[in-house]
Order: sequence, then structure tokens, then C-alpha cells
Amino acid sequence: MIKWAKVLSTSALGTAIAFSSITTSHAAEMKTAKAETTEHVSISQAQAKGIALQDCEGTVTSTEFKQESRVYVITIVTNSLEQRIVEVNASTGKVVKKQEVKLWTQTQVKEAVSKQYKGVIQSITFNKETREYTLTVVDGKVEYTLTVDGLTGKVIHENKKELQLMLEQKIKEAIVKQYSGYVYSLEFKEATSQYIAVILKDSTQYTVTLDAFTGKVVNTSQQAVKLLTRQDAKDLALATYAGKVRMVEYDQNAAIFTVKIIKDNTEYTVTIDAVSGEITHVKQDKLQQLTENSVKVLALKHQEGKVEHIELTTENSINVYVVTLVSGSKQQTLKFNAYTGQECS
Repeated sequence: MIKWAKVLSTSALGTAIAFSSITTSHAAEMKTAKAETTEHVSISQAQAKGIALQDCEGTVTSTEFKQESRVYVITIVTNSLEQRIVEVNASTGKVVKKQEVKLWTQTQVKEAVSKQYKGVIQSITFNKETREYTLTVVDGKVEYTLTVDGLTGKVIHENKKELQLMLEQKIKEAIVKQYSGYVYSLEFKEATSQYIAVILKDSTQYTVTLDAFTGKVVNTSQQAVKLLTRQDAKDLALATYAGKVRMVEYDQNAAIFTVKIIKDNTEYTVTIDAVSGEITHVKQDKLQQLTENSVKVLALKHQEGKVEHIELTTENSINVYVVTLVSGSKQQTLKFNAYTGQECS
């Protein structure tokens, strides 16, 4: 048993010596290889990028070091959407090789996508880092978000989403924000899934076609439009409701005139479309005749003095209070509409 143990010990010792020799040899080789690598690489990755960009302006999208050839391989996307592969010697810093690969242009990508997808391309963007295009395509109720490889022009990712019809109020808000005008009319065209909006701004009329699902403007046109004047609105109201015009107001945010007319003991509030001249609404209010005391108060607000006499009479079919005021040695006569209290000439 003792001899067998010695034999084992001798064998184990030989193995240990052999392994130790191999390990020492391998370590020496590794050290030599590392020294050779360090000796041949004197240009850093950052320096190589700078050298490549001096030769070709653009955006660096990738950098790789090739051990066997001692070169940096740097990929650059230029501002003119060309891909250039520049190889820089890691020892000397010299550009040893250049390769140009043209990327697909936006026009080429749009044409390729249009052959595969029906609908309207709403947007297209390019990412220099990934060398990919992102497009949004709307086909009726469906919106596609596509990712296209800039080198091959192939669709590499597709996201499909069902769209909801936009409410009229949302469409109006979007239009007002963009055109800063008044939405004169808004009509939905079911056949084309579009809204047709007419916007008034100053003396210009815009006709805008919008996608009913996205709110994007599809088409727009404009023309000058002649709006009614205050006198036009007054004449139109009097042509229908003859009487005494009390007020004429214009609302530019709604493109309408409001004319108030007093006839007998009734006040007519007439609303007129400033574009078409159409009377769109009429409101009638029965008026109560003012008392003599209330007329006295009105008269004294106009002129200081003492009310000497008040008389109710009719002038041009309108009930009028005639008030005589005395102030010192002066006498003055004032006339007021018996229903509105408005001073008459």
C-alpha cells in the first residue's frame, strides 16, 4: 500500500509540473499578444471618429474595431442621407478605405409605401441613428405607423390602429386655433369621411377640407368676401320692421348684426347674417310705458333745473314724453321715448 501511494504521488507531481509549464507558457503568449496589440494601436476610438468625420461630415451611427486588420470601421450618415463606411488605421490614423451606400430618399420611401398601402401619408421622419424612416398612413378609419429600413426601403415594422370619428366641437376648436377666425359653417361628408368648414377672418373666407378621423387639413382655398355694413344691416331690418332704430351692433366673432327697432309699444331684436344678409332670428318684447316720475328723473340727469311741465304725445307713430325744464332764466324742452326712455331729437 505504501509503494502504490508513492507511485501516485510521483504521477501527481509530474502532472502538476506539466500543467504549471503549460500555464506559464500560455500566460507568456497572452502577454506577448497583448503587447503586440498595444504596440499596433495608437489611435483611440474617439480619435478615429474625429478623423472619419473630417473626411466625411455627418452623424456617426456605429463604430467597430477589427482586431485582425487593426482598423476602426466607422459608419456615418451624411446630411444628404448617404451612408458612408470609413476605415481608419488604428496605428497611423490614416483613412485606408471608404465605401458609399446611398440611403433611400423620402420620395423613394413614399413611393414604395404607396404601392403597399392605400390611403394618405400624413407624416414621414428619418432617424439617423437607426437609419430608419417612420411613416404615418391613414386609410379611412385605419391608421398605420410604419418603420422602413433606410437601406433597403422595406417595411420592417407595422402598427395598425382603428380611428374614431372626431366630434364637430373638436374640429371647430382645431380650426379656430389654426385660422383664428369664426367658423361660419361646418358640414360632414359621410361619403368621403371629411368635414367641410367655412371660416371667416376679416374680409377673407376660407374653405377648408379636413379628415374626419384625424382632423388633418386635406385641402384649403380662400377668397375675398364683402360683409354688410352697419347701414346695410339697418336698412334690411327697417325694410321688414318699420319703426325707430334703437341700436345696431356687429359681432365679428359670429359675423352677425343685431338691430333693435321700436315700433308702437314693441321692441324687435333682429339678427342678420353679415355674409348673406339673411335675417336669421327675430325676437319681440312688449314694452311697458314709463311713468312721469321716471321721465322726470331722466330729464334731470340730462339737465339740471326744475321740471315745469310733462306732456305725453305722439310723434311719427311713437309715444313721446315732452318735458319742459327751467334753470334760472333759461327754459329747455326735452323729448323722451315713452317706452325706452331714449332721448328723441
